[in-house]
Amino acid sequence: MTLKRIIIILAIFSWNSISWSQGVSKIGTTAAPFLQIGAGSRATALGEAYTAVGEDASSLYWNPAGIDNYGGNDVVFNYSDWFGGMKYVNADAVLHLGDVGSFGASITSFSTPEMIVRTVDEPEGLGTKFDAADIALGVGYAKRITDRFSFGANFKYINRRIWHMNASAIAMDFGILYQLPWKNLKLGMAIQNFGSKLQIQGADAIVFHDIDATMSGNNDQVMASLYTKEWALPLSFKFGLSYKLQFADDHSILLAADYIHPNDNVQSVNMGGEYGFLNTIFFRVGYKSMFVKDATFGLTCGGGIKLSFAQIDYSFMKLEYLGSVQQFSVSLTF
Repeated sequence: MTLKRIIIILAIFSWNSISWSQGVSKIGTTAAPFLQIGAGSRATALGEAYTAVGEDASSLYWNPAGIDNYGGNDVVFNYSDWFGGMKYVNADAVLHLGDVGSFGASITSFSTPEMIVRTVDEPEGLGTKFDAADIALGVGYAKRITDRFSFGANFKYINRRIWHMNASAIAMDFGILYQLPWKNLKLGMAIQNFGSKLQIQGADAIVFHDIDATMSGNNDQVMASLYTKEWALPLSFKFGLSYKLQFADDHSILLAADYIHPNDNVQSVNMGGEYGFLNTIFFRVGYKSMFVKDATFGLTCGGGIKLSFAQIDYSFMKLEYLGSVQQFSVSLTF
């Protein structure tokens, strides 16, 4: 199968996999929104325009094809404090095995602080507390098929829990990365969160029910289970371009742009740029959700310092109504 056919098939599959919106955003119609939180301070500082970059282990999240497009094994740890006391933690690791390809593993956690259990009759609380937590475990693989083209996939187990209820699903991400004939210009395509639906179940769905309230003397404490609706995962198709300019050995500029089409929002564009000095100090700026009316996200920025065996990165993202989000990352190369 030629490269051209592979790209055409992936594009057609992506088009048919997503219901194109007709002016309706469909926000709030999917589950597990934590899967849409960007992994890695470098990527988020670039406005999350990272589909065609593929230069570190966080590519396992953005486009798994990218994990076989750089040298050196690495591990990346990402941490972010979200509003409301929620915490985001992510770790990605990639191992290169030469001609065999590259393997990756990831874990993502998103959790809330403990909260007091309240009811209508007991608004001050019942004396107990509850919390909620989401987790995603992933295993990925990528391989260069030619010197210009690579393909990758990431398989994920997803679990959501709130008090005594939980839901699970399986999903996969897959994508391609292609080095265009023009030097340092790359094209990337990815599909994220293609998988089963989530249906929350658990002890809190068990109730006692009177099958016929009009009949006296019958059993009004029949144990029953509430039926909960299934919710789709936040599926999205991404198409990206990146271009890197190198000025002598001291200066570099990276430009990147992504087109995003999700199943629970309108289409948008992310853009970002990075300036590097001596391949050691980096400054980044970007913009997320361009051309989206009343967008929650917007301007992003950040920077990083690269050492011989480690790199430290930071990103800042302005939110329209909820302040801002900062993310810190540490990557180790071995």
